[in-house]
Amino acid sequence: MPELYRTTRDWQGPPEGLGLEWQPPRELRVSGVLKCLWTAEAPSQDYDDALAGPEGRHLKAIGFSHDRMRSGLPCLWEGQDYDREQAAVLLNTAARGLAAHRERVARERAQAAAAAERRRAEDLALAERAIAATRESLRTQGWAWAVRDDVELAERRIARGPAGLERYQSEHLLDLVVRAQANIDRAMRAMEIPYEPEAERAALPEVQAAAHEGCRLLTARDADRASVVNKSGWGRNSTVRGHILAGLPALNAVLASHALRALRTHRKQLPPELALRVFGLDLPDLLAAAAAA
Repeated sequence: MPELYRTTRDWQGPPEGLGLEWQPPRELRVSGVLKCLWTAEAPSQDYDDALAGPEGRHLKAIGFSHDRMRSGLPCLWEGQDYDREQAAVLLNTAARGLAAHRERVARERAQAAAAAERRRAEDLALAERAIAATRESLRTQGWAWAVRDDVELAERRIARGPAGLERYQSEHLLDLVVRAQANIDRAMRAMEIPYEPEAERAALPEVQAAAHEGCRLLTARDADRASVVNKSGWGRNSTVRGHILAGLPALNAVLASHALRALRTHRKQLPPELALRVFGLDLPDLLAAAAAA
C-alpha cells in the first residue's frame, strides 16, 4: 500500500496526461512557504521529453520537475498560485508536440554526429599532414630547430601516429615547422649583404671554394645539431648559417664572406691545409715564415 501523508488542505493536484500515475501528496515548507509535492509512481519518457521540449520552461515555471529524493521521478510542486487548468493546457500542448520534438532532436543528433565525424576526419587529415611535414623538416632541416626540447616533443608526437594526436597538437607541430623555416629565412636575409671584414678575401674564387668545403666539413661533424657542447661541428650561433651554406651548390663572394665569418670561430677544427686555403697566412704566420727564412 502506498504511504499516506496527512495534508492540512485540499490541493488541486496535477492534471491527467502523459500516462502519469501519482502517489499521495506530501506537504512541505520551502523557504517558509507551504507547498504540496506530488511524485509520480514511475518514470516517464514522455514526461522527460515534454520537459526538454518547447513547453518545458513553462511546465517548470508552474512547478513540474523531478523528485531528487525519489530517484528523479516526475513531480509537481504545487504552490499557492498553482492553476490546474493552466497546467492541463500546457501538459496537453506538450503531449501533442512530442512527435515533432523527437523528430527535431533526432535530426539534431544526426547532424551533430555527422559534424563530429567530419571533424574527426579533418583532425586525422591535419595530423597526417602535420606529421609528414614535421618528419620532412626534421630530416632535411633539423639543424634549424633551435630548441632541443622542441625536437624531442616532435619526435614523441610523430611516434604516436595521426590517430593519437589532438587537433591542437597537430597545429603545434605545424607551428614548429614554420618556426624552423623562419629561422632559415632569417639567416638567409642576414646573408644578403657582404660581411665587410671578410669581403676582400671572400672575393677570391679559390677562397669561395675552400670556404664551401670547410662549411661542408663542419656540417658533417654537426650530428648533434649544436645541441651538445663538444667542440665538434657548428656552435649554436652558427649552426643554421653553416648548414645553409653547406647545402648550397656553391658560394658567391657575399655568401663566402659569411662562411669565412662562421668558419673563423671554428678554425681549429679545420685541417691545417684547408685552413690555409680558407684564411691564407695571418700576420703571425707571415712573421714566423719570415723568421724561418
